[in-house]
Amino acid sequence: MSDRQWLEITTYADHIGFSISTIANFTLLLLLATRPTKTLGSYKYLMISFCVFSLFYTSIETFLRPLIHIYDNTIFVIQRKRFEYSETTARAISSTYCGCYAMSFTLFAVHFVYRYYAACKPDNLRYFQGLYFVAWVVGAMAIAGSWGFAAFILYPETERTKTALLHVLKTSYDLDPAWIGNVPYSYWRTENGVEYLNPRNVIGILQHGVIMTVSFGTVFYCGFQTHKTIQATRGVSDRTREFQNQLFKALVLQTIIPTFLMYLPTTMLFVTPFVGLNIGCYGNITTATVHLYPGIDPLVLILLIKDFRRTLLRVITCGSPINRRIDTSATMKSYQLSASKA
Repeated sequence: MSDRQWLEITTYADHIGFSISTIANFTLLLLLATRPTKTLGSYKYLMISFCVFSLFYTSIETFLRPLIHIYDNTIFVIQRKRFEYSETTARAISSTYCGCYAMSFTLFAVHFVYRYYAACKPDNLRYFQGLYFVAWVVGAMAIAGSWGFAAFILYPETERTKTALLHVLKTSYDLDPAWIGNVPYSYWRTENGVEYLNPRNVIGILQHGVIMTVSFGTVFYCGFQTHKTIQATRGVSDRTREFQNQLFKALVLQTIIPTFLMYLPTTMLFVTPFVGLNIGCYGNITTATVHLYPGIDPLVLILLIKDFRRTLLRVITCGSPINRRIDTSATMKSYQLSASKA
């Protein structure tokens, strides 16, 4: 496959991802706003926060039209400018994109912590109320900000990365360097013809790795514990059991999807240049999968939670989703009560 074909592939992925994300997230926001979800508590606001962030993240991706290319043991996170602005501004925007990437799976981990508390430790749900809830969101933003700050500070362009980038732009994509911004994740520096690890860059990679590991570990630990509790509280009532099954299916998919669309592709990106595998344009596999993720996660909830699905079908078939009240809130409350008694 020609390197230049990835320009089309990533563009199509961007258009598809932007469309799905916009429709799915606005639909979920509308469902949350028009349905009686008071007893969902802070989880409603957590979902709203994730939807709003996903819309922002999708917009940033569409604006940047990113490419990821691995060459000369360096990960080049490239943006294609839509209009002219300074190199510093371009670098700041690219770093913001990197930070948004971290924000997506950090907020996702927070979702799993909430579900873990709801199923296993209901008393701890107080830590998602009031200022505690604000602290969760601010904390996620701080983690994302630290990722973006590391990308801006710890990965400066060098003569080596500039030369390598010019080669990539000319031979792989035929792009004008004047309309390109980038963050070069380079592990190595050359002195007197000998390669050494660059401590400054390695610190940044370690920081990224810690954030990913904690997020990934939180998702799997909370997901596993929540699954065990759901399995142990099946016999309470038909309604509760049905809703538990819906939550379990959503939980499984919401674990599998980011694993294959975010965690594994990103791990591949960070590992391959470190061990000397320059996979070139195939770094854009991550670009394409990340384009798709912000729209798929809300779709899981809309399609698997029956009350969400029924409301959407009534809208499509010109029914009345607002006048006919739905009992997801009562079911969720029943689920939490049954879990607390288990």
